[in-house]
Amino acid sequence: MARITAGELATELGTDGRTVRKFLRSITPAENQPGKGSRWGIEKKEIRSLRSKFTKYQIALEESKAAKAAETDNTDDSPETDDEA
Repeated sequence: MARITAGELATELGTDGRTVRKFLRSITPAENQPGKGSRWGIEKKEIRSLRSKFTKYQIALEESKAAKAAETDNTDDSPETDDEA
């Protein structure tokens, strides 16, 4: 079967290798992940499925970032108090 690398998958998905590896780690059980220094081998037939999952991953990531930003904004808007009496 034909295999591609994480870098090649990144090109297919329009992103960089680091982001693809983070994504792959997020959807792959730890016992099925390549060890340190090893490489991801992705079956070409999985690209369509991975593209769909990657889109969902990106949306969830953006929502998480937006929620954290909103939380930070709410913290910054707290009224200041004058503790001097």
